[in-house]
Amino acid sequence: MSESVLISTFMRLRGHLRGIAIGMTGSREEADDVLQDAFCKLWMGHKGIEREIDVAKLSYTSVRNSAIDVLRHRNARHSVSDECLADMTSDSESDADCETDEIYSAVLYLSRKVLNDRQYQVFMMHDVENITYPEIARSLGLSQENVRAILSRARKTIREVYRKRYE
Repeated sequence: MSESVLISTFMRLRGHLRGIAIGMTGSREEADDVLQDAFCKLWMGHKGIEREIDVAKLSYTSVRNSAIDVLRHRNARHSVSDECLADMTSDSESDADCETDEIYSAVLYLSRKVLNDRQYQVFMMHDVENITYPEIARSLGLSQENVRAILSRARKTIREVYRKRYE
């Protein structure tokens, strides 16, 4: 595959990939770092990639993995305290948009802590990256029904843990 297809595909997806990275890291600056890191990884390993769809799939996976690395490094230095997460669910109307972003970040943080690897992978692919059930099933070698069941269990687990801790 030529470098131009890799570049054009990644650039076409850049806005959506950046949105995913911002959602996961909560920071525009870190999201830009994630995109750069993901593209460098793709560039170094693009020799075996034959199709544009494969570039797209690897782009999403690479961004997700790079964002997870950023979160792991951040959490090693500074973990979110229960008091901080409890404050995120306060009834303050003045910071509604900021609060929503913080709750979203808390849910992503919780999902990594409470879900098994398969549930987390399916949850991120569907609910964060907006990948369809058929695409997830194909990429993970599962049936669509299995993907739906895994996602349902993941959402239920997150909902239960969130309610126990923050309501």
